[in-house]
Amino acid sequence: MATTETIEEKRPPDEDDEDRSGRKLLVLLLWILGIAAIILLALLIWMIWPGSETPPGQAEGYPIQVVTTIYGFGENPNELIHTPLGVAFDQQDHVWISNTGQSRVEEYTTGGDFVRMMGTEDPGKLFAPYGLTVDPVTDRVYVADYGAGLLQVFTTSGEYVGHFPADDQDLAVFGESFTPYDVHVVDGRVVVSSNDGLYFFDETGHVTAHWGAMKKRENVRGSEFGQFNFPDSFTVDPETGNVFVADTMNRRIVALSPEGEWLWVSGTPDAGGETTGFWGLPRSIQMGSDGNLYVVDTFRPDEKGMGVGHIVVLSTEGDLLSEFGRAGFEDGAFAFPDQVAFDSRDLWAIADRENHRVVIFRLLTPYPPPDEIETEKYAGSVSHPWDTWSTPKSERNQVPAD
Repeated sequence: MATTETIEEKRPPDEDDEDRSGRKLLVLLLWILGIAAIILLALLIWMIWPGSETPPGQAEGYPIQVVTTIYGFGENPNELIHTPLGVAFDQQDHVWISNTGQSRVEEYTTGGDFVRMMGTEDPGKLFAPYGLTVDPVTDRVYVADYGAGLLQVFTTSGEYVGHFPADDQDLAVFGESFTPYDVHVVDGRVVVSSNDGLYFFDETGHVTAHWGAMKKRENVRGSEFGQFNFPDSFTVDPETGNVFVADTMNRRIVALSPEGEWLWVSGTPDAGGETTGFWGLPRSIQMGSDGNLYVVDTFRPDEKGMGVGHIVVLSTEGDLLSEFGRAGFEDGAFAFPDQVAFDSRDLWAIADRENHRVVIFRLLTPYPPPDEIETEKYAGSVSHPWDTWSTPKSERNQVPAD
């Protein structure tokens, strides 16, 4: 009887070893790929994560840290900021912008959210708004409309109140003309810079005092000590009451006592039509919480922006402390900047005119030291006028601090 045996076929031992080795290699490759993916992901996160010290594309030590950049409240051309000249903060840390190219004023949060606009309709229609300030005592917004030759007054909710000077004010007091550039409220008086100096108004819109030079009983512009030539901006030290003026077309900074005596001058007017002094075109001046002065020099472009730059820091005694702020179009750079403002939370805002935006930023210390060549140039530009007053000694006008 024949027996049928089942013969189990077996693979040779070499084939089993080869199969196990293949599986191990595959697992190893999968582990390597997984680890590589994790490394690549971590590298990508590191590259795009906002650095706390040096943002991408920003040189180490650059002290400007951008918080918000405001281009407008929409994408349509009439919703954008165009050629802004003035900025100011209010008590709520909202930023107010003179959208000069659009002939209006706009209010935003420091996060860039649009709140309101004003000055688009009569009465109170704006033409070329420049400096502006918000008075927390009266809830008034004062706008220096140099295009209209008026200081326009609104409520913080956007309602039109009126204008300075008052309709019955004798305009001869303004000399050539009234060209308001900057405005501050100082102890109840509204102080406005015009082409030949500072004008002090009472609450009714009448001029009570003028700081500037007179010849033949007329207010005049000039480059001599005691005279001004289109002072675009000024600020008041709340501790001492001293007044600091960016005397723009004379290319200098002027420090005055509360009575109008000239304390020191930084810069010299042009010689033979050539700019020979330290300053190019100082357009704005503001005091920071550190008690130092921050001056925006529009004609001080520098690609690196450290050691030389658009923002010049001075002590209240006129010492040069720092320069920074690079020229350009990228984040944290400026193109022909104009007025600068400071708020209670150490935030700054600058009207970045030719970039058609307002930049809100913080300043990081320590500041870079000024360039050695610029330091030498600056040292030769500081002078201390003797017995020079913006008003006659017998008619000293007290300018109390804020």
